[in-house]
Amino acid sequence: MARQLLTTLQAPKHRAQAFVKLLTLQEKVSLTGNTSPEIPRLGVPKYEWWSEGLHGVAQGNPGITFAEPGEEFGHATSFPMPILMAAAFDDEMIKEVAEVIAIEARAFNNANRGGLDYWTPNVNPFRDVSLDCL
Repeated sequence: MARQLLTTLQAPKHRAQAFVKLLTLQEKVSLTGNTSPEIPRLGVPKYEWWSEGLHGVAQGNPGITFAEPGEEFGHATSFPMPILMAAAFDDEMIKEVAEVIAIEARAFNNANRGGLDYWTPNVNPFRDVSLDCL
């Protein structure tokens, strides 16, 4: 049955339903947090579902493993506080920053040094209720 999960001949919904049926209650509960443990009997590797991308791929985030400084994957680009970037009112710049973060995140993932789930608070100065004059 676990092999059915690997075949792309089945629709994703069918594969997801089959996967959930194979999980024990304890395994289902263990997958509800941001750190998902390995489930060896189904071939599921451990995974960290949360990492912060507020300033880029940042050191110290759960699920991100940096190499020693100076080595490949020893650093990543760090961007200014979002409120400072928002003050530039430059949509193109924000898109470029997001593209760099996405490329670096994918590179860390391809090297098994990080996942692909990044969370970040957002700052939208136009929707701040304390600025009701805007």
